Amino acid sequence: MSRSRHQGVRSLVFIVVLAVASVAWVTVAGHRPLLGLDLQGGVSVILAPTEEASSDSLDQAVAIIRQRVDGLGVAEPEITRQGDTIVVQIPGVDDTERALELVGQTAELRFRPVLSVVEEAQLQAIAGASPTTVVPGATTTTSSSGDATTTTTAGSDSSTTTAPGGATTTIDAPSATDEVGFALVEGELAAAQVASTTVPPTTTAPGATTPPTTTTTTTTTAAAGVPTTTAPDGAAPPTTVPPIDADAILAQYELTAPGADEAEATVVLGEYDDDNNLVRRYELGPAGLTGEALESASATLQGTEWTVLPIFRSGAEGIDAFNGLALQCNGQQPTCPTGQLAITLDSRVVSAPSVNAAQFTRDQVVISGSFDEREARDVALVLNYGALPLELEAQQSQIVSATLGSDALAAGLVAGVVGLLLAALYMILYYRLMGVVAVLSLTVSAGLLWALVCWLGETQGLALTLSGITGIIVSIGVSLDTNVVYYEHVKEDVQHGRTVRSALDRAFSPAFSTIVKANVASIIGAGLLYVLSVGSVRGFALFLGIATVLDLVAAWFFMRPMSMLIARSRLAQERPGILGVGRPREAS
Repeated sequence: MSRSRHQGVRSLVFIVVLAVASVAWVTVAGHRPLLGLDLQGGVSVILAPTEEASSDSLDQAVAIIRQRVDGLGVAEPEITRQGDTIVVQIPGVDDTERALELVGQTAELRFRPVLSVVEEAQLQAIAGASPTTVVPGATTTTSSSGDATTTTTAGSDSSTTTAPGGATTTIDAPSATDEVGFALVEGELAAAQVASTTVPPTTTAPGATTPPTTTTTTTTTAAAGVPTTTAPDGAAPPTTVPPIDADAILAQYELTAPGADEAEATVVLGEYDDDNNLVRRYELGPAGLTGEALESASATLQGTEWTVLPIFRSGAEGIDAFNGLALQCNGQQPTCPTGQLAITLDSRVVSAPSVNAAQFTRDQVVISGSFDEREARDVALVLNYGALPLELEAQQSQIVSATLGSDALAAGLVAGVVGLLLAALYMILYYRLMGVVAVLSLTVSAGLLWALVCWLGETQGLALTLSGITGIIVSIGVSLDTNVVYYEHVKEDVQHGRTVRSALDRAFSPAFSTIVKANVASIIGAGLLYVLSVGSVRGFALFLGIATVLDLVAAWFFMRPMSMLIARSRLAQERPGILGVGRPREAS
């Protein structure tokens, strides 16, 4: 076997094994093409600024909207600038109203003093107890229904309510809600202490002896309705504390609607975990400053601890305003009794650090504590890009139903299959056995394309849209043109007296040169279309370009060696007409 034939067999085996292995790998891994908006349904909206905006402001708005949309948990949102407008396409979103509201909301980053805070679990326990029940931190409490008995331990961290029938509800006192604190970068700082939401901190003067913990029991008799308090022997009778109404507590911590989240108002906002579950509720005072006070923020690893380093602007609107809030919270003044300063965005609490100093310099502030890397970077990102830098309004919005998307997908697949079958039938009828080679080459190229689209969709978020399917269908014709160019060169050589085997070998070089020039022109056109266009046109250009590149790979590694193997076969030697590239001219 000649050296060229060895090389042809190796390249043929390589490309076939690569195609089969690629398809097998994405199948076993469970990767599938990521469908775009027009194939699975979703939301499309075009946003325009209400007034003239700079290019930097629009780019920043795109980054913030992308961050918000990512919070919806959707795959491959497409958020791009189109001139002075922003095009947002969100495929596969379930809550379309929330998505439309989210993308254009001009939320403001605010710093609010924390008046009080309650864990969501505690609030749910209060809601499930009797109307007048135990509230964490209360000295004594009575129940108002039946023969319920409430026992409260003064100075302890929990209370127990016994309802009629013996049912017991235990409510733990609030734990430290946030170990994160504002601190100076330099200098020794005491550990961050978070004030209780309902019990003021107990202060013991130097040299004083801490009195022993005293247990008191309050029992309420339904008939009398008057609480009776029994103190331990020898102890002074404790002060009877009026019962606390659970309904009032629930009303106090009712979440403020986003539309009512005014900067000057006292509001109740929630803090949520990564799964969007409400963790705790904060009662917050009026905003002392906004994100305009910040110059920048970054997340950094200091030792073994992730921290956030904000840098405030100079002057009254920057660090001076922040120091005003810091003084209130560090001293636990009535305007900030908990010592915490909440960072809020989109009517949510992002973080609520305690303030560990009364005075800061603009570039010597650190937010440190129980951050992991992701949390630190998220807080830094919010501080940097928390609010849209401009007001946007929806010029056009469109909701594509999942049913319509499924119909579009089915139509695209049917069009692709029909186009492929018709093109394959034409090639086989015209070029016979060489037509079969063309179809096999197209199959190898399609296998590589399928694996690449699945992999890119899974790892890079590349979405397959209806326009992308159109680009792939068009590429079928481009791929078959490659075979046509080669076979027509072979036919010309055969008509000039060469044998089929000799013509197949000799014609490949000039044919491949023509193929490369034509395909490079297509790739350049697809590249320019991708760069200069937006939306669905880019999908068409991208998939057309990818398929064209794979066509060149299939032509070099599959078409030529496969054609040569068939030309050398006994069947081709005995019946050269079956190859479909003409018969050698008889010698006269």
